[in-house]
Amino acid sequence: MRRRLKPGAPLVVAHHSIPEAEKALWLNRHAGFAASSGVPTEQTRHAASAIAAHLPTLAPEQDEGLLRQAGFSNVALFYAAFTFRGWVATA
Repeated sequence: MRRRLKPGAPLVVAHHSIPEAEKALWLNRHAGFAASSGVPTEQTRHAASAIAAHLPTLAPEQDEGLLRQAGFSNVALFYAAFTFRGWVATA
């Protein structure tokens, strides 16, 4: 992606980013929040299990490091909610 962007162009990425050691804790919190918002508890548990089993995730510091390693600068976290994070960086 870095090679395809013009110098100085912004890159925005947003996805689940969870430290491996805390993955179960944060996915349970995510499921609990959804359940408190009216989503059926069984559905929230199934979703959390599916994310844990099938979605590869990195810790936030690993995500930031990969952006820097790819040649992006000014990497900054602009959004965080439970397991979801967003970064903006400059090509």
